[in-house]
Amino acid sequence: MSKSLALLTIHGMGDTPRDYYAELHDRVKKAVGKTVWNKVIFMPLYFQDVLQGSQSGVFNRMREYIDWMSLRKFMLYGFSDAASLEYTKEVKHSPYHRTQEKILQAMDDVFDVSGENAIPVIIVAQSLGCQVMSSYIWDAQRPNPSAGVWKYPKNDGATPGSPRDLFRRMKTVQRFFTTGCNIPIFVAGHSNIVAIDPPNTRFKWYNFYDEDDVLGWPLKPLSDSYNQIVEDIEVNAGSRGILSLVKSLTPLSHEQYWKDSYIIDRIAGDVTFLA
Repeated sequence: MSKSLALLTIHGMGDTPRDYYAELHDRVKKAVGKTVWNKVIFMPLYFQDVLQGSQSGVFNRMREYIDWMSLRKFMLYGFSDAASLEYTKEVKHSPYHRTQEKILQAMDDVFDVSGENAIPVIIVAQSLGCQVMSSYIWDAQRPNPSAGVWKYPKNDGATPGSPRDLFRRMKTVQRFFTTGCNIPIFVAGHSNIVAIDPPNTRFKWYNFYDEDDVLGWPLKPLSDSYNQIVEDIEVNAGSRGILSLVKSLTPLSHEQYWKDSYIIDRIAGDVTFLA
């Protein structure tokens, strides 16, 4: 069966397992059914390996001097992810650049699997992944980007303006689901806060946040451009079962979005509609 839709996921901060997407994948697949799922190219993006080696080295050098190991590891891995991706991001082969290379390669892989068709794309991003993906789209939209893979010539045979070039620049993204989004942390110090441009007329950005999640924020209040492009949706993330319910009422709700039935149903609904 020919593929008519791509579903991309990207994880958030911290020591993330490679199968971070497993539950979301399985639940969306079950919700849409076999016929629809067979039309979908599922592509989980993973960038933690860009950072993990150096982070583990630092943590191991500190172990004999510190206590509260689990909390320390969470703080070091999580917040150094954000800091490392922004540090010297304009430099080629920086963590920022290498992370964008992974996104570019994933888009090329999807394009090839699709039979070189510019199919619609749905992106589901969690936490830091929201900033990572927004930055990639932002850079791809700039005529003279200051950072990332779009700052440098590609020399890979993809003609500017060709279907492959437009696809890898996210021109066919029709849905952007963000959960536990911490973009405000990256832009709050700027006087002029501007969102990405809509890639096309069918583009919709749904941002899910839990008021108890200190790392997840609404986006519409950031600026007029965010107010126009984003639909903020407040949820009580992941309130299934006693443990999930307890977490949903605390900052631990940050880990619960992709377990939330309402969010899964919203994603599955658009997968079915666009496929």
